[in-house]
Amino acid sequence: MTLESKRRVIFFLGMLFLTSLIFVQWMEVTRKRQEAGLDDAHVSVPAASKGCVDCHTDNTPGIVSHWKGSTHAKKGVGCLECHAADPADADGYPHYGKHIATIVSPMDCSKCHVTEGKEFATSHHAKGGRILASLDNYLAEVVEGARVPFNPHSKTLGRSHESEKVNGGASVESGCKQCHGSQVALVATDGSLITMADLKPGEDGKPTNTAILQKIQKDGKGKPVLHSSTWPNTGIGRINLDGSLGSCSACHSRHDFSPRRARQPENCGKCHLGPDHPQEEIYNESKHGVAYRDLRDKMNLDSRTWVLGKDYSAAPTCATCHMSGHSRNGGKVTHDPGERISWTNRPPISQVMDTDKNHAVILETDPEKRRALIADSWEAKRNRMKDVCSHCHAPDYVNGFYQQYDDLVRLYNEKFAKPGTAIMTELKKQGLLTKADFDEEVEWDWYYLWHHEGRRARHGASMMAPDYTHWHGMFEVAERWYTKFIPQVREIVDHAKKDGRDEKAKAVEQVVEEIMNRAEHRWQKEPPKPPEPK
Repeated sequence: MTLESKRRVIFFLGMLFLTSLIFVQWMEVTRKRQEAGLDDAHVSVPAASKGCVDCHTDNTPGIVSHWKGSTHAKKGVGCLECHAADPADADGYPHYGKHIATIVSPMDCSKCHVTEGKEFATSHHAKGGRILASLDNYLAEVVEGARVPFNPHSKTLGRSHESEKVNGGASVESGCKQCHGSQVALVATDGSLITMADLKPGEDGKPTNTAILQKIQKDGKGKPVLHSSTWPNTGIGRINLDGSLGSCSACHSRHDFSPRRARQPENCGKCHLGPDHPQEEIYNESKHGVAYRDLRDKMNLDSRTWVLGKDYSAAPTCATCHMSGHSRNGGKVTHDPGERISWTNRPPISQVMDTDKNHAVILETDPEKRRALIADSWEAKRNRMKDVCSHCHAPDYVNGFYQQYDDLVRLYNEKFAKPGTAIMTELKKQGLLTKADFDEEVEWDWYYLWHHEGRRARHGASMMAPDYTHWHGMFEVAERWYTKFIPQVREIVDHAKKDGRDEKAKAVEQVVEEIMNRAEHRWQKEPPKPPEPK
């Protein structure tokens, strides 16, 4: 080959290389513009869904626009792929030649997202609907509202339905259930509700109680009527008609199903905020939240993959720590946010997160029996979280943080939570409290102490937010304990003595005085000496 020929080959290869670089850059710029909403993404409309897209472009253009910006649209996953229903489905109905259902459940999503579906199904998120039997829900259903409709007692000016009874469940329906989930219900022809419990779905989600299908009320177009007390609802632990638990759209939103949105802390803030679990506020106060707000443009939130230490490292979000993949675990994402949590700070007394084969926290106290039940230990969970932390922090820093966190939780548990639980247990045992919840002041103060202030303290320590740990947390715990809770318990004891119930009063008094004479509580009687100067 002559020198001139070699030059031509090199020139050709050089131009080919340059062209490929320009093409790759163009593809990347195009992708970024599409993800940022500046350009329309390439959409692959499957033939079966073309009619849906054409019609809804006119009727509900927002839905179609959201879908067109999704990965589903790029990969040819259309309306019917998610909404198609079987004639045997309780909520299915004929719609312009197709048979569809309004609700897309985790069972539907898991047909494609198998691993994600299994992880989510065993998570605490999926069990969020259990609040329906909790004290929290009792507050909303009874104390804030009523479990039965009641007379409005007056007219509402300007409204024509003033004669209708007041919905006593409005607070729980618009509040608790919108985060935790509700039992989705269809309206029966007699006005009653038809839920999963009535349908008795099998493993495939199809109802086994087929007789009840004839009782489902339909609208003028043949569509099953969903009861407004349970729908719309995207609660994370929603109890669906097919027996599945949860709602994928709680985190990913409907139709655009955006990974970008699920990666951002504000997404979690719909539910994880407020007086009893202010995780979003705590995160915003922490150095992690400060870094995120400052460096958000460097977070690569649009990336197809989002692996800590590879795709980004500027700051962590909720997803980073609790769910997303990182360079130390091969980029594996989990849809069970409990896999990296070593304490549960939800109950009155924090428990270590030793979990059994069903992912339930183990409460067995016998050491040998406890060990036999453990399928995933709190230490293993903590080590998974430490792997995340180690992308930015040295081992001594991480271990020091966890020592501080453990110390705070144990302080709260041993000084306030366990003693408070013992006192409330003894009050109930001796019959010095009524059977109704929240009808006595001491019950409210105990609830505030652990459910609001105690949780804030523990969550603040878990996410490095000193103001929530101290002023919004332990300070308020201590104030309520010494100025309200203990004085109220002593007042109950005094009243019991005056009423002639001496033995019951003395039983409670003995528990209280034993606790209050402990070294950590004696400061009121024996002021501690000032620390020696160092």
